[in-house]
Amino acid sequence: MVVTCPNCRARYAVDPLKIGPLGRTVQCARCDHRWFEMVEGPPPAPELVIRPTTAGASLPAVIPPKPPFPWGRVIAIAVLLLVLIGTVLFAFRHEIAALIPYEARASAPVAIAAAPSTAAARPPAPPPPRPQIDIDLASSRIDVVAGRYVVSGQLVNNGTAAGSTSLLRVTFKRNEEVLGERSFPLVEGPLQPGGRTDFSQTLDDPPLGTTDIVPVVE
Repeated sequence: MVVTCPNCRARYAVDPLKIGPLGRTVQCARCDHRWFEMVEGPPPAPELVIRPTTAGASLPAVIPPKPPFPWGRVIAIAVLLLVLIGTVLFAFRHEIAALIPYEARASAPVAIAAAPSTAAARPPAPPPPRPQIDIDLASSRIDVVAGRYVVSGQLVNNGTAAGSTSLLRVTFKRNEEVLGERSFPLVEGPLQPGGRTDFSQTLDDPPLGTTDIVPVVE
């Protein structure tokens, strides 16, 4: 809506949701005049918030799935450490033997040191390419169109292979309380790595008392 200062006639474009159904006092940025402004026409729809995932962000609350624990990386590091320790022990075996008391060496069984395994020293193969399609937080929003709530934004493939989506899952919450969950078909793709595409979905009759909407694509 357009708000006009009654003192200097400066005009401002203001979101009617910021004024509210009961009106509020506003101030002109040009002449500092203050007056009480009301929203003309039907009252604005109740404000829904898509919760930001980071503190201080003004983005929709798109909660991406937690990445899997990098077991492959942990195992690779452990193997490399074992190979390194074995190589050091083999290289300094004579110095280490000299530090062991003679009595202990005489009673210890004779063993032949094995060279480090070539297979163990070989670095693990890189993981296979996989798609990872997420909702771009910066371009996601919720609007009221003809009295109905519409979630729209962009999908982006952050993976290393082409992929497609099949489902948009929306969770309705009031603070931390889950009021309901709905799923909508969302077939988009295939998206190449780094590729983007727009999406839009109408949400009919969200549960009463909904304040947060959390959409996730699958």
